[in-house]
Amino acid sequence: MVPSPSAGAPVLTLIDASNFIFRAYHAIQHLSTSKGVPTNAVYGFTRMVLKTLKDLEPTHVALVFDKESRTERQKLDPNYKANREGPPPDLVPQFALIRRVVEALNLPALEMAGWEADDVIGTLARRAKAEGYCVLVVTGDKDFVQIVDEDVRLFDPMNDRRTGPADVKERLGIEPRQMRDYLALIGDAIDNVAKVPGIGPKTAVELLTQFNDVETLLTRLDEVKKPKIRQALESHRDSLQLAKKLVTFNTELPLDVKLEDLARRPVHEAKARDLFSELEFYKLLQEMPTEAPTPLAQTTETVVDAGGLKALADAARAEGRVFLIPAYEGLPYAAELVGLGVALPSGKSAYVPLGHRVLGSAGVAPAQFSEVFGPLLADAGVKKGGHGLKSLSLLLSSLGLVLAGSEDDVELLSYLLNPSRREHALTDLARERLRAELPPLPAVAEGKKGRALSDHTAEELAPVYGTRADAARRLAPDLWEELERAGLAKLARELEVPLLPLLAQMERHGVKVDLGTLAGISAIVDGECQTKLKDVHAAAGREFNVGSNQQLAQVLYTELQLPVLKRGKTGPSTDQEVLEKLAQQHPVARAIIEYRTLSKLKSTYLDTLPGLVAKDGRIHTTYDQAATATGRLSSRDPNLQNIPIRTEVGRQIRSAFVAEAGHQLVSADYSQVELRLLAHVAEDPVLIDAFLNDQDIHSRTAAEVFGVPPEQVTRDQRRVAKMVNFGIAYGLSAHGLSGRLDIPVEEARDVIERYFTRYAGIRRYLEDTVEQARKRGYVETLFGRRRLMGDLLSKNRNVAQAAERAAINMPIQGTAADLIKMAMLAVDRALRERGLKARMLLQVHDELLFEAPDAEVDAVKALAQECMSSVTQLKVPLKVDVGAGRSWADAH
Repeated sequence: MVPSPSAGAPVLTLIDASNFIFRAYHAIQHLSTSKGVPTNAVYGFTRMVLKTLKDLEPTHVALVFDKESRTERQKLDPNYKANREGPPPDLVPQFALIRRVVEALNLPALEMAGWEADDVIGTLARRAKAEGYCVLVVTGDKDFVQIVDEDVRLFDPMNDRRTGPADVKERLGIEPRQMRDYLALIGDAIDNVAKVPGIGPKTAVELLTQFNDVETLLTRLDEVKKPKIRQALESHRDSLQLAKKLVTFNTELPLDVKLEDLARRPVHEAKARDLFSELEFYKLLQEMPTEAPTPLAQTTETVVDAGGLKALADAARAEGRVFLIPAYEGLPYAAELVGLGVALPSGKSAYVPLGHRVLGSAGVAPAQFSEVFGPLLADAGVKKGGHGLKSLSLLLSSLGLVLAGSEDDVELLSYLLNPSRREHALTDLARERLRAELPPLPAVAEGKKGRALSDHTAEELAPVYGTRADAARRLAPDLWEELERAGLAKLARELEVPLLPLLAQMERHGVKVDLGTLAGISAIVDGECQTKLKDVHAAAGREFNVGSNQQLAQVLYTELQLPVLKRGKTGPSTDQEVLEKLAQQHPVARAIIEYRTLSKLKSTYLDTLPGLVAKDGRIHTTYDQAATATGRLSSRDPNLQNIPIRTEVGRQIRSAFVAEAGHQLVSADYSQVELRLLAHVAEDPVLIDAFLNDQDIHSRTAAEVFGVPPEQVTRDQRRVAKMVNFGIAYGLSAHGLSGRLDIPVEEARDVIERYFTRYAGIRRYLEDTVEQARKRGYVETLFGRRRLMGDLLSKNRNVAQAAERAAINMPIQGTAADLIKMAMLAVDRALRERGLKARMLLQVHDELLFEAPDAEVDAVKALAQECMSSVTQLKVPLKVDVGAGRSWADAH
């Protein structure tokens, strides 16, 4: 550490981050990831920061950045720094990555609009000195000499040079406070601050030795001995005074930061590891602590009687929060709850055995559990935490219990921080964030092997589930803290967390399926499949196994001599994209596409759905709330999102989803929601006008692009416009449009160019979105949901272009996801407030499906339309199509 005259005083280390960035960039060249993302400045910056922290061991620290905005100095003098070129193109995208490094290292990052890092550092140094701190400014910038005194020192890590008052006097021949006058006299070429002609460092020192400062010098010019110097000072009086203002730090900024908040904090190890892995900083990964995670084995009390259960419930109510991890068998909507792991904020852990079948195993009877613990679970004032609270809610509902007050679902919170991550398993989160290894889950029965969960004793399961509940307790505060810093806490509290109980309710209700209708459709489609198969064989000239890619390739490329357009690992490709192109040359390709489409629908839905119908005659799909990068819900067992909407077979499959007797299904579907959102965010006047006047948007677009009156738009022109409208939000290229419409690339490029000529606001929005994503490293929705976009920086053209398409699409599709979730909450709340018996059953893309008693159908249609259309205010109206019928197909 730098010695200080105030031994034992806290040390505030202020790092000039901008100085570090540029020095790192020029010190390391040609470093990038395997995807081509430039990382030389990021790596050098990270190295410099870590070494500085290791060498100096500060008690308090902050990194100070220059804010990208017009500064007060540029208002004083437009020429200030006007000689500087912009940062190198390959440095610009690294700024966002550097901010992510700072966040992962858990270091405060400070900046202030209108002012430079110099001013922020100067202000903090003054305040810290007044509060008894020693201050160390880490920089290589000579301008900082002006704030040096007995309590404020400089440290240049590149030269291992420490600078105090005596050092300034020895090196420059002036006092630190005279640095402003010194720079004003000799100028600063780097910042484009003009010098006084004829005055160099030696003359400046002589003048300041004699006159102390610029102000005194200008009042005593007659005492300057050299005529040329005296004349130069006289003729440059105004520019000299301006120069001093430009080089002087403002140390009185109104910074909204407390010094105690700059106390050194531990690194976010999990986040740092993830980021260093992403950036391929393998050396830094090796240097991070490598000790194995500490086995976590929380001491867990097994609660087996009413007295112990009541004491646990009372303690949870007193602490206002409880963490719960269930042990269960089967699917959540029809599972048996074997036991419940419980953890309290105070650190107490317990396990409540509920369904152990081991002879002599003690436990709490379900009725007793419901009576004692039920009121606690239903008390929204006691906040609930865990991992997968939706599943817990479903499990408890099988006992007739309600889970209210869900808040700390660590799976969901982790997902919001990194939606591109594949899984957010509790074991992984504990290992990464707590450096703790959870006890393994017990082996369960697979066929005749192993034991069922309920065949384990309470003593075996107690430490496992009690420890898992305690891990959730430990994880939650840090996850919330990160969400707050990232600006995502509001999204979590107001949208995602409140959605948990509603999704559980929807899964519990399920939707009725008419097995007879399904069987009839299956028989018809099976016949159509056989017909299509014959068409394939006829077009090929012989029979072969269409399901064998090897045999199909033999027919297409060897026997029919069709061109090989793409190769896979095992030979010429036969994928959908290739077949679409080959269909233009031979009928066999089109026949194969049609056969595959029917065959896939049959195997995915018609053959599978009957086996997924529960005893109650209903299908209970599972919604994944933490699975997609855009925030969209996904569903599984079965995946109802992939049932085609516009094909005849898709409509037939939907006709098998029916209402109970005396009820109807009500569908409420946002119309063209992504295009409406595009109009809003792009602020394009032409698109906005079309929606405000409720015009056929595709006909209007065709009229604009092809230059014809709307009434003269042909079907083909409208088809082209529709493809462009929906493709633009997904970053559709000329090659993509060419393939979809089967037109030459040049013609497709001309169509897109004409589109952007008429819809200039959309072009501007798309370009700005990608540019901002490169700078910030992420894109976000209107409501603050984020997705990291590191691949935008790749030098690999294909990777970067794919990232551009994702960056363009995510704000639109992600906002649409936010909207439908907001609508779900609004409609559900309205149904309950009005005492209606209708229930929300499904959410598929932009559609909500309800089951309503016949007498409530009109009310539910009106309510859904009202709530969904007014869930937020856009520059264009949100249009909702509603319908009702005995089946999903009839309602949609």
